[in-house]
Amino acid sequence: TPEMPVISSSSVLGLFFRGMILVFDSLSFSQVTILYNQFKHYYEEVNGPAQIDESENFGGSLMDSITKETERLTCSALGRESSHLGGTKSESGGYFSHKQAEYFISRQGFLLQHNEKEAMSPKELQTQISNMLQSNPALAEAHFLSYMNNLRVKEYCTAVHNLFHCFDRNTNFTDVNLANKTVEEDVSRRYASLNLAGLHFRFGHKEEALAALQEAIRMAQETNDHVCLQHALSWLHRIEDAGNARTASLIARSVDKSEEMSLPNITSLSVQALAKHNAFFTARPSSVIEYMLKSDILNCQHSQPHFMCVSYAQKAALWHMYGKRESSSMCSQLVLNLDTSEGGIYHNGESVCLALCNIARIFADEGNYVLALEVINNAKQRFPPQTQHAHLWMTYEQEIMFDRSLLSQKDELASQALTGLQALDEDEYRLRSGIFKKEKGDVSTALSTLTRLKEHVTTNSQKFSPEFPCRVMLALADLYIQTGNHISATSQILECVMKSEEHHLEYLHSLAAVYLAFVQLLMRLPEKGLSLLDRHMVTVLSHGSCLDRARTLYCYARCTVADGNRLSATDRKSSLLQAVNTMTTVIELFKKLDAHMRVKDATYYLARLYHELGYTAERNKCAYEFKQLDSQFPTHSQGTVLRL
Repeated sequence: TPEMPVISSSSVLGLFFRGMILVFDSLSFSQVTILYNQFKHYYEEVNGPAQIDESENFGGSLMDSITKETERLTCSALGRESSHLGGTKSESGGYFSHKQAEYFISRQGFLLQHNEKEAMSPKELQTQISNMLQSNPALAEAHFLSYMNNLRVKEYCTAVHNLFHCFDRNTNFTDVNLANKTVEEDVSRRYASLNLAGLHFRFGHKEEALAALQEAIRMAQETNDHVCLQHALSWLHRIEDAGNARTASLIARSVDKSEEMSLPNITSLSVQALAKHNAFFTARPSSVIEYMLKSDILNCQHSQPHFMCVSYAQKAALWHMYGKRESSSMCSQLVLNLDTSEGGIYHNGESVCLALCNIARIFADEGNYVLALEVINNAKQRFPPQTQHAHLWMTYEQEIMFDRSLLSQKDELASQALTGLQALDEDEYRLRSGIFKKEKGDVSTALSTLTRLKEHVTTNSQKFSPEFPCRVMLALADLYIQTGNHISATSQILECVMKSEEHHLEYLHSLAAVYLAFVQLLMRLPEKGLSLLDRHMVTVLSHGSCLDRARTLYCYARCTVADGNRLSATDRKSSLLQAVNTMTTVIELFKKLDAHMRVKDATYYLARLYHELGYTAERNKCAYEFKQLDSQFPTHSQGTVLRL
């Protein structure tokens, strides 16, 4: 009634209606026609074609027709129309209002950054973006979402196309607010160049990335845009060649300037980049971890759970490089136990996948292959094959399968794992291919493969972490040991010792010392080998894998027995009994790994020890076990008998 209106003019709904009527009154005739057609399309997508006379409807009041038709919309119909915003599949696409499109872009962009699994699949998302652009062709953000979607599947051409379209749509061709237009377009151009540099860097186009980045820096310097300059600087030290003084200077400058400008995200990433740079180039581990601690403090102060995950994942990688497996495992577990929820969505990015893979590798190193594959399966569920980080668990899965198959003498499965690894990590494939050929007895091919790989690593040393060249040297040393070339083996081992000492890789240094002790044993210098083992064996037994611990104990037992030849009869027997206990532990460790050939070799050596002690029953038992193992796993290469 006029005395008591249903909607007050001063209420929220009344103000909304007044604003809507004012906007409608200001529309031109063509704009009213477009509005009518859009509402008609919106209605028919849900309820089917309207059974009304279009001419009569258009001839009356549009507000009346909208009110009448809105009353016919059911709640369930509105739910069906908005269902595509929640991430479910839309069969017909449908009309997106501007607000709906903005919400959809915001939601899917957030999911792509924080939890890709919860976002739509690449194909479905691209379909929805196409439907959205039909309704809102000038929506620049839709093109940027399409750009992010193409990055997921590494579609370079379409990604570049969408990136260009995104910033083209931000260009204002009218003369309204000319000053604001110029400022906005300058900002758009600067960040367009930054994004283009990031795109080229992601696809390995270094020169193109530097060119785009220099263009962004030039435009930012012209307008004194310090924030853009800091983003450009953080990209520059990633694109520049690692390992030189200029890169270190760029990172340090980025840390200082971003901290001064209160840009915590750039500061945190720059501190982590500086820690990584120092770790790869001979800095002490204490200073590296101290930098990582500064990053953790910064992330806690500014509530940046995503960067906390990245920090812990990087610390896990650093501890692994230094050979501290327990510390590495702890950091990976912290990544998985952090509360990273934001808007009900937990962060599920690259750091989480790396943490899962690291834990799987630690399980596999201990012979717990079932648990390792369970963790890999969890990573598969979190990161389906079409996601951008799926290659991480694929790589680790192939590595675990190769190691397991190689130890258990399943050459066909090991070859299949190598084939899968070749498409994922070329350098790791070349190293393991050389090891595989060495185990099969193809010495010449193995030597050629490993030698070429070492030359490649030496030429491109900045591309690799310090531990990878050491692994190549130890593989070459093992090959030389099997062929009886002790001088060349010693040369490779000493080179590995120098490299590991330079980069403070304590575990690899100790492992190289075990190889050197084994060479000294073969050269009939057991007392020197025993002295080396006494200094370095604790490190390997504390932080080594199951295989490394077993090989170290095996070498120690053989050195003890060989060195006991100069002892008295009583002391000699005592050293033999000690070696028997050690070999029992070695056999248990090898059995845990399903390393059948190594179990056979260790059983044979244990039988010889029992024979020297005069324990006939125990000797016969070991001889029987050896005979059974030899019938199942015959020795095809004489060189495998001489390996460590």
